[in-house]
Amino acid sequence: MFIRLDDITIQANQKNSFEHTSWQIDKDQNWAIIGETGSGKSTLAKAIARKLPLQGGQIWYDFNDPDAPEGRPFLNAREILILSPETHSQFLQQYAAYHQARWHSFEADDIPTVSDLLNWQNIVRQSPFEVVKMVVDEEAYLQKRKEVIDLFKLDYLLDRKIIHVSHGESRKVFIARLLMHLPRLLILDDPYSGLDQESRERLASGIQALIARRDPPLLFVTSRLEDIPDGINYLMAVKDNRVLCCGDRETVLKNEAVKASFLVKDKPQKRFERSSVFDALLKTYSADYAEGALKGDVELIHMRDVCVTYGNVQVLKNINWTVKQGERWALLGHNGAGKTTLLSLILADNPKSYANDFYLFGQKRGSGESIWEIKQKIGVVSPELHIFYRKSISCLEAVCSGFFDSVGLYNQCSTEQTEIARRWLKAMNMQNHEQDPFYSLSTGQQRLTLLARALVKNPQLLVLDEPCQALDDEYRFFIIDLLDQICARTPISLLFVTHYRSEIPASITHQLNLDHGQAIYNGPRT
Repeated sequence: MFIRLDDITIQANQKNSFEHTSWQIDKDQNWAIIGETGSGKSTLAKAIARKLPLQGGQIWYDFNDPDAPEGRPFLNAREILILSPETHSQFLQQYAAYHQARWHSFEADDIPTVSDLLNWQNIVRQSPFEVVKMVVDEEAYLQKRKEVIDLFKLDYLLDRKIIHVSHGESRKVFIARLLMHLPRLLILDDPYSGLDQESRERLASGIQALIARRDPPLLFVTSRLEDIPDGINYLMAVKDNRVLCCGDRETVLKNEAVKASFLVKDKPQKRFERSSVFDALLKTYSADYAEGALKGDVELIHMRDVCVTYGNVQVLKNINWTVKQGERWALLGHNGAGKTTLLSLILADNPKSYANDFYLFGQKRGSGESIWEIKQKIGVVSPELHIFYRKSISCLEAVCSGFFDSVGLYNQCSTEQTEIARRWLKAMNMQNHEQDPFYSLSTGQQRLTLLARALVKNPQLLVLDEPCQALDDEYRFFIIDLLDQICARTPISLLFVTHYRSEIPASITHQLNLDHGQAIYNGPRT
């Protein structure tokens, strides 16, 4: 026995989940928990890692300690480590108090570099007040450091501060850091989220190597069946915070309840369905746009030889790019290609825009406009915004914050604004979650809430940076259909960032491809 769940009930968000669940992971077994977005798979993983309390039952652990009694509870908090969008967010929040901090703190001396974070001395930190003698195998840590740097090709990042790398790059650093802790069990919850194709392939190879070495054992959590590594031979399928089926991989995949739930690839996917509320919102949007939009064949974005350099690193080089009213662009490129930096200029978050020949909404940056005047015209959803939107506010309040472009709600909404926010939630089938705490929602529900927040003020430009990240097929199809409906019936302009070409909406008309800070394609969609 490696880990055993005895008749457990998990307490999460003031609700009971997985009531009376029993399960055992034996030594040398690698498991995957599979389920749709919001099915409860991450809740179960957190309970195993002792991140959530139990309402009843017990979880027992045995990590081959010859002096430990059978089934001892583990004591070392680092014996089980989780990679997830949530833990990645918590990791980054240590070094940035707000989501624009990475653009305003390039001279901060107290921010560690990637190399600092992967030093073995940093990994094995121990309180000077601990009386237990620390025994460190320095060679093992140095060897692991070399392995993870080679695995993720991190050499070029070692001298950069952690808040100055892209979201995808920081995820690779975080995974590498977790592996350097030499955990007894590593939980990988949606590990490919935010990674480009090459990085996904390299991580997949690394996971296969870990499985082959059985060091450490893995618990893989995903909503995509195709992401499960071949070496994982045991599956648990979950739905609605309960176990549908568990056992060997072949048996689980043949289970009728499992196939009916989410594993049949040709199952009709949930699509966005128009409603009278949605139709009314789009009519209002078109009227507001006609009244407030710039007239004529206007360039919303115009960049001429835009360059961004930090220290010795040139992030953007000679970008020439024009986006006109009504155009819908896909922004593509590998992790670290410069996409996030380019968006930061457009979103008025990056002061480097003032040093460039750059126009937004027909006005040169630095000619007297307020950043809040710019933000009022833009709706945005991004991984960075999601990271810092861990606020103790309701779903409805999160949507209302879009009127003020704030992370959290600090202004009083009018009755009319509150009603508009309610309508957007209803249009997205989220009306039953108005008063639910934002942090208690599933990842898919949070993403829909942030999309409603972006749309609530009828923006001229919608910027969506990986809006489908970490979502199952049902939520992805829903969001893509929603965007196509909006683009078909309004003059909104769109910038859409993704690492998956299959996620690009049909309404996209143009694309900009970046490679190491340079535009390698700029034109009609290919």
